[in-house]
Amino acid sequence: MKRYVLTSLLISSLLFSGCEKTDEQLLEKCVQVKILDELCGTAVMQILDEDYFKFGVDGYQKDGVTYDHVFSAELSCADITKFQTLTASLKGLVVYVKMMKQIQYDPACTKCAAVVPNAPAKWIPIKFSEKCD
Repeated sequence: MKRYVLTSLLISSLLFSGCEKTDEQLLEKCVQVKILDELCGTAVMQILDEDYFKFGVDGYQKDGVTYDHVFSAELSCADITKFQTLTASLKGLVVYVKMMKQIQYDPACTKCAAVVPNAPAKWIPIKFSEKCD
């Protein structure tokens, strides 16, 4: 019985440490994404770079279309302001983002509390970036 418990604990710890390494691989990576939907500073983004498909989730539904390799993200006020001058809607834009460890909050920034309906449960902190190298 002890052997079974110890084996289970070992396998569980390996699985959890493997997940952390996967998320760490994303840090500071520049990835091309398409914004599928946006509301009040939250967005659903589709990963376009096949090297990073594994970091998204599959099966997001919007307007009768199923999208794969997607994730949810919270946009910073600086990024929202930057893109509001370029277009009224962020939907459909193809942009480059950097994956961050955590979102940087601006205490002077206020956004509504709504989120994109049916948004994927996978959230990745991002920051808009210039074109990737």
